[in-house]
Amino acid sequence: MRAGPAALLLAAILLAGCRQEPDFDERYDKAQAAIRARAAAIDRDLAAAAREARAGAAPTGEPAVTPSPGAR
Repeated sequence: MRAGPAALLLAAILLAGCRQEPDFDERYDKAQAAIRARAAAIDRDLAAAAREARAGAAPTGEPAVTPSPGAR
């Protein structure tokens, strides 16, 4: 009689461990959220770099040097 409750408990634990694989939509949503988060982080980094570049370019009275369109 003691094996019955133990078997039932074991079955419950095994069923709790079994989880259905995420479907396409769930995987897509998760990947899309990760991509958007990365894009937002890149945008923040670029904006910070642009602010630092503008702040680092102290006005010296000389025009900023920009490469000509044909120069590489």
